[in-house]
Amino acid sequence: MTGACRRCLAWILVAVLSLAAAAARAADLQIVLPSVTATPGSNVTIPIDVSVNPTGMGIVSLDFRMPLNPSVVQSSASLPEGFSQYWGPPFANATSSFVAVAAAGTTPLVASTTRLNTVQLTLSSSAPLGTDMPLTFSSIHFNDGSPSVAVTAGVVHVRGALAAPPPAGAAALALAAPAPDPAPHGARIACTLPAPGTVRLAILALDGARVRTLAAGPLDAGPHAWRWDGRDAAGRELPAGLYFVRLDWGGRTLVRRLAVVR
Repeated sequence: MTGACRRCLAWILVAVLSLAAAAARAADLQIVLPSVTATPGSNVTIPIDVSVNPTGMGIVSLDFRMPLNPSVVQSSASLPEGFSQYWGPPFANATSSFVAVAAAGTTPLVASTTRLNTVQLTLSSSAPLGTDMPLTFSSIHFNDGSPSVAVTAGVVHVRGALAAPPPAGAAALALAAPAPDPAPHGARIACTLPAPGTVRLAILALDGARVRTLAAGPLDAGPHAWRWDGRDAAGRELPAGLYFVRLDWGGRTLVRRLAVVR
């Protein structure tokens, strides 16, 4: 075999192995962590939502560890909610440097919610303004790795005084469930804003990539609705699968899951 042939076979082998590695990285579950803006000394809740209801996946154990910046965080806690509580109170260790939660049992998990857990952070009163603390996991496992999980990181933005809260009786920030869901030819997406502000509303793929922006700019307070046609920013029909609707307003993020069928 000539040297050129050997090099050609080597390139083919590398390509095949790269494709196999990419397939292996495809995750069964997806977590999109929020981006929030908060002032020093305030409390911040971080919901951890999993994209797919784990019913039928045979989950009998789960654990995660979320690193924190102790110059930003004074203390943290794992709140008693989500399917981390399925087998009873889980093990939890929460400090200014990390939150770690682990739970296991003999009965496979059957969940009616996709909320894994909620982490609560108390920011230090001396947290440096302008700091952006990433929200991600140093480790997260279901059944020691199967099903697999992919994570889109969030961030805590430490900033100065925020706008005054809306008056009593004002509507709360809300992102309605897309309808219909599953969506064969697009869906109606609606939200309610408690006050005027800049909005970004987008459709995300499972890997967190933005495939379509529905709104980006200032909107008045009150209800708003859009009709998404099931296409990406280039006008191409999106393939069947799971997607996210993400609303960003006033330093807060709300996420809804949306299934597309063809």
